Formats: sequence, structure tokens, C-alpha cells
Amino acid sequence: MKTFLFIHGWATDKHVWQSNAGVIAKDAKVISLNLPGHGGAFKWDTASFAPAVEEIISAISEEPAGSVVGIGWSLGAQALMATATQYPDKFGALVLCGASPCFAKTEDWSFGQPRPLVRRMIIDMKRAPDKTLERFYRLNFTADELNTPEAVEFLNYYNRFADADGAFKYAEVATSLEALLKMDIRTSLSAIKAPCLVVHGEADGVCPVEAGRYLAENIKGAHFELFKEAGHALFLTQRERFNSLVTEFIQRA
Repeated sequence: MKTFLFIHGWATDKHVWQSNAGVIAKDAKVISLNLPGHGGAFKWDTASFAPAVEEIISAISEEPAGSVVGIGWSLGAQALMATATQYPDKFGALVLCGASPCFAKTEDWSFGQPRPLVRRMIIDMKRAPDKTLERFYRLNFTADELNTPEAVEFLNYYNRFADADGAFKYAEVATSLEALLKMDIRTSLSAIKAPCLVVHGEADGVCPVEAGRYLAENIKGAHFELFKEAGHALFLTQRERFNSLVTEFIQRA
């Protein structure tokens, strides 16, 4: 039996997968995980992915080897990759949505966010987290997508949710962004053994589409699917296609 593990992106939570999980997993076991600082059980208290890996492994420790289908978006996909490189036998399949092996630009990596911009965002998270998140949430969508029901629902929900007392641990959410700034798992991708589907929006403004192509080219046997005219949250704005694609992939995996 498969166990479906859904992991959200930065500054969101397990709610973001609610409309997809039932369609994809059907009657199978579902674990919808909150990462540290985002409602999870562990603390994101170091600028690495170790706390996220700890949260994930704690959630799937009782699952048989090869039974877990990991489906992650953005930060959640990065956390999945970090876990799958260390515990490759746990996973029977991976779906990486809007993912990158290296979130910020380096001397030899141009498919990321400018490092000064990420540092500025970390500072802003510590000074004015509500306003920082409000700006960020809009970046998950293209200009055309912002008027769709899916984007409106997402923005309304998370702008309210982020304002709720204690909903997010802002200091830990900022630390998770520091972890993204430092993250570079390009040399570890060969350790991922599970069949992998990489899906990416052509107009993704958070993780450039070239980052997704790189993953598909450097994870053995991975398959890449491009969502034209889609932004970072393509699993919401093109939900039917995403769900169908993932369902077909898992049946083959």
C-alpha cells in the first residue's frame, strides 16, 4: 500500500494541498505535513534543512521502505529532495513542483533568486513579517492568474492565516528562508533513487523554470512536464491537469 506525503511551500501549510490530496491519493493513506515553524512539531532553529528532514522522517518512520509517494511544492519539494538524498529507500516515487536544487544564485548557478534580494527578505521577515508575506504570496501567481478563483482563495486564506496569533513562528519561517539561501544539493541529486516527476510553470517567478529542467536532467530517470503560462503555484491554477498528470505518473511508477 502506498502512503502519500504532501508537503507545502514556504510560509504556507498543509491546507494548500487540500483540494489535490483527495483526488490524487483517493482511498490511500495520506500524510499532510506541516514543516517546522509552519505548524510542525519540530523547530526550524538552524539555517539548514536538517529540521525539515527530521520532521519528515518522524512522520514516515513507520511506513515500509519504498511505500512513500512524496509530493512537494517549492520549499516542500526542496525538503523532500534533502530527505530522499539521505533516506532514498523510503520513497517509491517523488513529485517535485516548482522546485530547485539551489534557490539563490551563485557564481556557477544563474537559475535562482539574487542573493541580496533573499537577504533583504530575511531582514524584512524579522522586521515586518505580515507585510513581507503579503507581498510574497502574490509572487506565486502570474499577473493573469491573480484574478483566478484559485489565486483569490489562496491569497484570502493565507493573508488571514498569517495574521492569526501563533499560526506561524515568524522567526523560524525566516530561518527556513536562510536555509533556502544556503541550500545547494546539485552534487547530491544522484543519491535520489525513486522515480521522479518534475513539474514546473513556464512563468514561475520564484524558482525559474530552468531550475526544474536541471533537476529532471540530473535525477536519474526523472520526467519533466512544463505548464505553459503557469506561475509558481501551478498545482492550484491548473489543478485538473496537475492531478491527472500525477495520478498517471504514480500508476506507472
